[in-house]
Amino acid sequence: MGSTTNRADNRLLALLRSPAGRPIIIAHRGDSSHAPENTIEAAQLGWKSGAAAWEFDVQLTRDGVPVVLHDESLLRTTDVATRFAGDPRGRDGFRVSDFDLDEVRSLDAGSWFVAGDGGFRSSRDFGTLDRLAPESIDRFRSGTVRIPTLEEALIFTREADWLANVEIKSFPDRPPGLVEQTLQLIEATETENRVLISSFDHDDVFASDREERRFGLGILLATPLHRLADYAADLVGADTVHVSTEVLGAESVAYRRRCDAASLRVEMIRSLEARGLPTLVYTVNHQAGGLLAQHLIELGVAGLFTDDPSSWAIVADRAA
Repeated sequence: MGSTTNRADNRLLALLRSPAGRPIIIAHRGDSSHAPENTIEAAQLGWKSGAAAWEFDVQLTRDGVPVVLHDESLLRTTDVATRFAGDPRGRDGFRVSDFDLDEVRSLDAGSWFVAGDGGFRSSRDFGTLDRLAPESIDRFRSGTVRIPTLEEALIFTREADWLANVEIKSFPDRPPGLVEQTLQLIEATETENRVLISSFDHDDVFASDREERRFGLGILLATPLHRLADYAADLVGADTVHVSTEVLGAESVAYRRRCDAASLRVEMIRSLEARGLPTLVYTVNHQAGGLLAQHLIELGVAGLFTDDPSSWAIVADRAA
């Protein structure tokens, strides 16, 4: 397992482990309720909101370049179906792994966000369309918003003096070389001490461990695990654990009947704390003061992922 000493200067881990008494706010795919998710535009708004860090997803193009995109398909967040109408790759759902970088970079990654039909995770879906500045709407409709490369996302993070959670989206496609390319770019951009790598594929988290690494590692969970703290620390070598609100019991009978912090999985948080593992929770879009958000704060979780970081009144200071 990697040496803890080498990660002592990791700024994101330091924030998560600091006894601030409040969770840090992480902009989920950037400020994705006010700009197209996983774009530099969303990152810029997330940074301006005062969020401590941003989270984004990484996949490989067919020619092996890591790009920032959540879905395996390009359909939801680009104009690929129009630009590549009739292309046989459409029969397989326009997967990013079937397109070269120059093709991916030709796509409009902004217009969908302000489209009138209000698709999933669009501004209309979030209820923010009427609050967007006219110049922002014009920008998103211009056809010039692009899917960023991982290198561009990391360079933005460094130049903004910011922090990032890089989620490796290897499952289910598992393109060869994704982990290696991601680690190489983190080193090349000199962002090791700003970055936390996470994945639902815990084999990839384990494979990312290095004796001399300065970046953090986190596992993502969508279902509870027995002896989670021991599993995360001893078997995988993770530094953090990222769980859904459902894993913490937000949809449980107990929480519905008695809506308070004690009805959530308090023992899970405490067992992780005992092993020095900060808990990060996704995705919490309640404003500070919302019941679930307040209960998570009472539980002492270390971080909250949110699509709307600008709505939070409780925001940790950006790393010094």
